[in-house]
Amino acid sequence: MQMRWLLVLGCLLITACSNPGDETSQTPSSTPPQVASKTESPEATPAPEEKKTEPPKEEAKPEPKQEEAKPEPKQEEAKPEPKQEEAKPEPKQEEPKPEVTDATPAEQIKTIIAEYSKAQGSLMTEARKMPGNEGRDFYFANLPKLQQKCGADLNAVVAANADDPANFDAIMWITMNMAGSDTGTKAMDTLFEKYIENEQMVKLCAVMAQGRMPVKNPVAKFEQLIEKSPHDAVKASATMALAKTVKDETRAEELYESLIANYGDLRSQMTRGKTFKEAADNALFQLKYLSIGKIAPDIEGEDLDGVAFKLSDYRGKVVVLDFWGDW
Repeated sequence: MQMRWLLVLGCLLITACSNPGDETSQTPSSTPPQVASKTESPEATPAPEEKKTEPPKEEAKPEPKQEEAKPEPKQEEAKPEPKQEEAKPEPKQEEPKPEVTDATPAEQIKTIIAEYSKAQGSLMTEARKMPGNEGRDFYFANLPKLQQKCGADLNAVVAANADDPANFDAIMWITMNMAGSDTGTKAMDTLFEKYIENEQMVKLCAVMAQGRMPVKNPVAKFEQLIEKSPHDAVKASATMALAKTVKDETRAEELYESLIANYGDLRSQMTRGKTFKEAADNALFQLKYLSIGKIAPDIEGEDLDGVAFKLSDYRGKVVVLDFWGDW
């Protein structure tokens, strides 16, 4: 028993005298890792907080969505620039104008009328290429447009050059080519107010005598010319035109006879190279013998068998006359 207690005491002494550092060196192998793991866990917590802030900023990217819309190419498809380039008629119309304005009123009027004649010829050529009445309808449908343009250009020259003698030609053209319209009627009124003493009023008499101009009260126009014109050629032309216009045959015969007596030796555009006496004699013959209801003048000739005959031999019978010639 004493030996056993001695052994126990010896072990206790050995244990008490052992180095405490040995205990610490042995403990780190087990406990320190556990302590380190406990201390590291709280330090790793900030990592998830940083992840929460970064993703929302990076995910909100509106700029790429705006780039996908691309409105700029749509504006380029509209292409306003070519439209402005196509609509450039103004420089073409303005180019000939300086040449006209630098010319005299007479030259301007001549140029405008020449351009109308050229355009009318082109219109006629185009109409003739169409079949049947289609060409005629096309021509008369588009001719007034050319006349209105020419009339407007001529009126502009007249307005810019008041009292110029050349204005007469412009007003005369409008009167004869645009008769019946408001523009033509105003032009005719101007002729009789300002130019009734002009010798070229003969042209108007010749056209009015044909009855193709829609003129209000032409009889009064001719009487006004006979009274106020100082030119015998105009008086004679107006007298012949009046004789062809009046419906009273007795008055028409009187007018032709006065024409022969007063202006028989004169010539004008209206007589086409003949004297007024020759023209009046032919008109009187037609009025007395070739009008409807008049007795036909007697004629003599030979039939196909060479037998002479007179038209008066068949008076009271139905007669058919066939006049023909061989040249």
